[in-house]
Amino acid sequence: MNPLKKKTLSPRFSDLLEKLNKASEKKQMSLLLDHPWDEPIDNVWLKKRENISIYGTPYYDLASEEERRLLSVYETGAWWYTFIVFENLVSEYYMKIVNHGSLKRFPEVVKYIHHFCKEEIVHAMVFRKAMNYFNIAPFPVPLNLREIYSHNASMSEFPLKAIYLTILIEWLAENNAMEDCNSKEISKLSRAVAVEHHKEEARHIEWGKNMIREFIDVVPDFLNEAREITAPMLRSMLDMSISSIMVYARVGFKDKAFKNYKELIPTVLNTENRKKINSKIMAPMMRYFVEIGICTHENIEVWKANGFEKDVEDAVEYFKKKSTNEGDIDNVMDKDYD
Repeated sequence: MNPLKKKTLSPRFSDLLEKLNKASEKKQMSLLLDHPWDEPIDNVWLKKRENISIYGTPYYDLASEEERRLLSVYETGAWWYTFIVFENLVSEYYMKIVNHGSLKRFPEVVKYIHHFCKEEIVHAMVFRKAMNYFNIAPFPVPLNLREIYSHNASMSEFPLKAIYLTILIEWLAENNAMEDCNSKEISKLSRAVAVEHHKEEARHIEWGKNMIREFIDVVPDFLNEAREITAPMLRSMLDMSISSIMVYARVGFKDKAFKNYKELIPTVLNTENRKKINSKIMAPMMRYFVEIGICTHENIEVWKANGFEKDVEDAVEYFKKKSTNEGDIDNVMDKDYD
């Protein structure tokens, strides 16, 4: 018999679902009320100076102060547009899951998916409104994002893989956005977009993490496939989030060095500053991969090949020192960014 047909939700997961559904019913993001839409737009930075891609490279000194500021605007705008595309994809796909009926035995899960989709739709509207507010035109859809989702999020009897992919992309994107934009030094509107978005995305991420924990043992072959695809997918997504030829072209750097993309791109991807930022983004995710068995000593070479060797070492070391009664330090909903 299919083990899913005998599956009942654990008390821990049922309690989480109740908490998530109540939180979404109590307060959801408002397109009109939760952001300072009257903020001036002249000469503002939309992300932290030390997080723009050229910071810590020789290119930083080759750029004018206004070019650096514009880079903060367009890199943030490109990230916002990625959110718009992805969150529209997620809403579309998750409603297909609901209509497909593969989760109908778990009505509280379906109930939360309805909240999830409504929140994602509003998020996309907020990002679009913010782009319009700062006069940022749309960017091309990131090809690897479209391919990852279209190739892997196919309809199935039980969509655990699609939920996993969604949560990986959202978690990486959310960690990245909060590293970039949670600062009082930048535009109040840009910071509000990041922080208000985080309040609901934290719930989405914890739901996804715990969906995997709950069903990983009853979905055949999920774990083996996840062990193969996770590291290369995250490397692709990280690199995509850091640099963009389209962004550099839109800034219009005057120095000719910025036209030599074969040297520019590898330089910004491999700075010590960027490695530190990436480590902050990856640390909680890597601990999760070690915890649930997606990163093991058997597939360590895949992680090394994709540049995550130090991240794996840090995660393994954490679990060596963790006491048995210590709680989950990576519960995203417990993080206070205000």
